[in-house]
Amino acid sequence: MNYPRLEINLRKLEHNARLLVKKLAKNGVTVMGVNKVFNGLSETASAMIRAGVDVVAESRVSNLKKLQHLPCQKCLLRTPSPSEIEQVVKYADISLNSEVAVIQSLSREAVKQKKTHQVLLMVDMGDIREGIWFKNREYLEKAVKQTLELPNLELYGIGTNFGCYGTVNPTVENGRMFVRIARELEAKFGIRFKYISGGNGTSYYLIEKGTLPEGINHLRVGALLAFGIDYVNIRYVNGFYHSNMDVNRVVSNLYTLKAEIIEVNRKPTIPFGELGTDAFMKSKTFVDRGERKRALLALGYQDVSSENIWPVDPKIEILGRSFDHTIVDIEDSEKDYQVGDHIAFEIDYTALLAACTSESMNIIFVRD
Repeated sequence: MNYPRLEINLRKLEHNARLLVKKLAKNGVTVMGVNKVFNGLSETASAMIRAGVDVVAESRVSNLKKLQHLPCQKCLLRTPSPSEIEQVVKYADISLNSEVAVIQSLSREAVKQKKTHQVLLMVDMGDIREGIWFKNREYLEKAVKQTLELPNLELYGIGTNFGCYGTVNPTVENGRMFVRIARELEAKFGIRFKYISGGNGTSYYLIEKGTLPEGINHLRVGALLAFGIDYVNIRYVNGFYHSNMDVNRVVSNLYTLKAEIIEVNRKPTIPFGELGTDAFMKSKTFVDRGERKRALLALGYQDVSSENIWPVDPKIEILGRSFDHTIVDIEDSEKDYQVGDHIAFEIDYTALLAACTSESMNIIFVRD
């Protein structure tokens, strides 16, 4: 079997997703499942659907194309580029929007395609990424009015986002502000938003605390589904991410990255000769630990970064990386590693994204 290899446990992913969907449903919250970290893998999206997710979201239209056969609605998880409006209407049932000009283009294209496109209108509550600035009420009202009046559009809901750029945490205060804005818009236009989407998985901790503002009934959830971590109460301990998230019976170790050993040798721990810079134009310092047994792996920075992977064998140490290689110290390992053996790594969300988008990565689905 070819390496490097990413193993994704679909049974565990479905198990965790089902627990989360049920937990949020008890609190009156609908889950939009975010599949973007998997780069459009239909197998992972299907696991979410089996768990009870009705809408799967991707941030690339090219990935939405891969999911067209699935029995769910599809959402483009960012405002459409003007150049891709035709494709957005064709492959996405819903899209996030914050520009009136784009909303108008979606309407024109939806008329051409004889389809109805749904708009999730985004409001920026302080994280300063996407969305109409919450104080710009005139433009916000204009966007709502256009969405309601233009042909072949429906208002899916109103949404906001936290944590992805400005690191702003969702709080009771900013959540209540957001709901208040939604209620004021409802009163002005005589409508009722089906969904008030209060953010992503970072908002989960408010549910655990019992403080999620009343009125928020929708979350767009990705990392929380994929890893069971909420990114607010996250802790980094002994090379792994942990969360205080209280979803009963959540299982871990959903993903394993495996790399093949292509060389085993004993070498000094300091280079021989005049030092310059490495392949990334960085200077290095070395500690003389004598000769050590090392393994060279067919895994490099073009696959994943070393900052986001950790050997499953606790007695293996990553020494360094290049574009195509990873060097690990195996001197203290209890296993006698040989050429052709593989070394397994735990990975975080960033490494999962890199692995799923790497053309050289072999992705395997397991269900044990």
